[in-house]
Amino acid sequence: MVVGVGSVLANAGPEGIYIAAGILLLFGGMFFLFYKLFFGPMILASRLRKTGLPGKATIKEVRDTGVTINNSPQVKLLLEIKNSFGQKYTTTVRTLVSRLQPFIYQPGMTIPVLIDPKDDKIVVIDTSGGRQSARPGTSLSDSSEASQLKDDLLKDQQRDDAIRLTGKAARAIVKKYTWLGININGNNPYAEIEVEVMPADAPAFSAKVKGAISEQSVSKYQPGEEIFVKYDAYDLAKVAIDHS
Repeated sequence: MVVGVGSVLANAGPEGIYIAAGILLLFGGMFFLFYKLFFGPMILASRLRKTGLPGKATIKEVRDTGVTINNSPQVKLLLEIKNSFGQKYTTTVRTLVSRLQPFIYQPGMTIPVLIDPKDDKIVVIDTSGGRQSARPGTSLSDSSEASQLKDDLLKDQQRDDAIRLTGKAARAIVKKYTWLGININGNNPYAEIEVEVMPADAPAFSAKVKGAISEQSVSKYQPGEEIFVKYDAYDLAKVAIDHS
């Protein structure tokens, strides 16, 4: 850009200054926009991964910004932050979402964030979910450091399979959806879901379930949605998603 401006000023005569100003405005504006949308967030996220304070955020609102980068739409999230001291406040963050997972962020979800220690209004989504061994977007089988986590998931799966085999079926209303920062077998998020279980012949009760959710089905497990579960009638803490 500098060479081009210098060449115009040297050879375009009196009109060169106007052409050079136009070049500066055009390319300078493009660079600023590209930095604002791409490089700036990358630099901020890289810095906060090293210095940021961990916290939890509840999504209050999701807005489409109208910006798309590499076919991935950008959304603006209104977050209620809870920092490590238990303090709550609201702020906003912009982030890209995969076109394959347009509903990955929904109101009511709890997500991990990193907070700038110099300005608690500046946050980025902690895509590691606090688990450096299994980053979102990678299969657990691709992470050599995830063996313990895989063992835990296997135990959870075996317990849930037992509940599905002998448990009683019931409807349930989703109260809270929390992505646990892990994707399984591609882009399928592993999540904890708080539900209100409503048996046909017994009083309703609250419970938590964990499981891998198909990326196409994430919207079906958001607060207010009805799902089906199976539960142990002798231990109401044992509940599993009934995928059938």
